Amino acid sequence: MTNILRNNLFPKEIHTLLRTLSNVGFFDRSTLIGSWVMPIFQEIYHATYVLKTLDVDFAVHVAHSNSCLRADLEQIITSLGFVDYVSAGGVQKFSSGGYEVEFIAHRKGSRNDDAMQVREWNIVAQPLPLISLLLDFSEEALLDDFIIRYPVPEAFFIHKLIVAQKRRSPAKQSKDLEQCAVLMNILRDDPLLHIMESVRLGRGTKGHLRTSCTALNFPLHRLGL
Repeated sequence: MTNILRNNLFPKEIHTLLRTLSNVGFFDRSTLIGSWVMPIFQEIYHATYVLKTLDVDFAVHVAHSNSCLRADLEQIITSLGFVDYVSAGGVQKFSSGGYEVEFIAHRKGSRNDDAMQVREWNIVAQPLPLISLLLDFSEEALLDDFIIRYPVPEAFFIHKLIVAQKRRSPAKQSKDLEQCAVLMNILRDDPLLHIMESVRLGRGTKGHLRTSCTALNFPLHRLGL
């Protein structure tokens, strides 16, 4: 059953952006990620959290590096009043009214590219490891009269546990762990174990999981560790 969200869950600018992306089929396989997923978790699972960021992140599913253009997101997003610019690393971002929109793609293997051209959507995304966690384990919700996609809380939780230990900024690490702490009481054991059994994690990544779990006093056996 598709979850139903309040029509006024997001600010008007974000609501319009989500509707526009949904209308061109972006959420068929791509997802909203980052802190803006927390209001969804609060709405559906009653996980109380105070949002503290204007950064809006999306995980973009890359069907194939040479895929034909499906929709020109650069043109579509700038038509909403956003200004696009390229960061020092070559990643495309969109800014408007304090909001900053960025697309993130899954980085395969040991490649260390700073930017990835996504021809299907005419955007340049930032490739990062383990983004597939957020894409492969996701669900849909009805917002107003359109569908959006977001990671299930168990996938979001596991991803944040790992990312927190890779942060250079103590403030960002603290925010990651704070979000994990908020989700701890709504996590389901079967999805947690299923996700952990479905992904291949290296020794270092499992070490990151253990470190974060210890900081949160979260039982390792719930992750099969």
